[in-house]
Amino acid sequence: MIYPPPFPTSVDQLTTSTLSDAIGKEIETFQATQIGEDRGMLGEIFRLDLSFHDKGETPISIVAKFAAMRDFSLDQAKRGGIHERELRCYDELLAATPIDAPKMFAAWYNPETAEFLLLQEMVESDTSVNQITGISQTQSRLVITEMAKLHAFWWDKPILETLSWLPRLDDQRRRTNLTMIAREGWGELRMLLDEDVKATIEFNGDQLAEKIDDMLCRTATFPSTLVHSDLRSDNLLFSLDGSSVTLIDWQGCSIAPPVFDLAYFLCQSLTINDRQLFEEELLLFYKQELHRNGLQISLENLREVYESSLFYSLAVACSIPLVNDISKPRVHSLGVSMATRSIAALQDHNQI
Repeated sequence: MIYPPPFPTSVDQLTTSTLSDAIGKEIETFQATQIGEDRGMLGEIFRLDLSFHDKGETPISIVAKFAAMRDFSLDQAKRGGIHERELRCYDELLAATPIDAPKMFAAWYNPETAEFLLLQEMVESDTSVNQITGISQTQSRLVITEMAKLHAFWWDKPILETLSWLPRLDDQRRRTNLTMIAREGWGELRMLLDEDVKATIEFNGDQLAEKIDDMLCRTATFPSTLVHSDLRSDNLLFSLDGSSVTLIDWQGCSIAPPVFDLAYFLCQSLTINDRQLFEEELLLFYKQELHRNGLQISLENLREVYESSLFYSLAVACSIPLVNDISKPRVHSLGVSMATRSIAALQDHNQI
């Protein structure tokens, strides 16, 4: 259930009473530590270490996620329904979905301001995984296995069409948000790139926005399912033993062709060289995983939608200088990495 205001909108306002109600046990104290602030997130995320009034209870850690209190981020979230989407996805869809995603304890949302609070399970993970350095082929296969479960499970489910909060790619909210991000963010992002990369790109922000809009409308015509829309390494938690992966940060969830997620994932999570080496092999593996979960799509169709989706990766890259502090070294490197990988994929597939 998602609760209405009032609720704590920052970690400073969080109380043991709120946490006790959410967990269902009396919390005596908690300690908050910010995490993920240099990973291109739209929200502010904290690890909360909880101790219970009952000393016989083992202390636990959970995650608290708040809206980032920046005008641009809040305006974008309200215009696109981004925060509401994540909360409702957890509340209404993910519990029934056979994938690894964090458990939600409680959530609050203010539709007037787009402020929210999400309390969810803390998943211990391998912190050495880094989107900028890229993940391995083995790790990619773990993600693709979860991705295929998600896509096959929600394929052709009539309920998706009844959810007004869950947009298709060509929904006007998505088109407005993404074209605005491209228009306003491309110039700032382009300034971060090496001169040799800049020299290969001739379009300006307005022209990129037009390409993004064409991509959304064109790709939306293919048969669709529930997709994550932001499957990149910074939104994936690999287990400490490397045997599983948990999918987090569902703000972009939407209705789109299944391979839409794969194109973005391979562009952003592998190095350019590894994506070029393993792209076809991993596309075939994805097809096989879909089949294993009961969904058959031809390789030709997957390739067609894959190429049709590639401009989305560059659109998301344009958001990095708009919603994050680009003076932070890792944020700067993330923006450069996301842009250069997107451009390379577009060039490899003759999209630019």
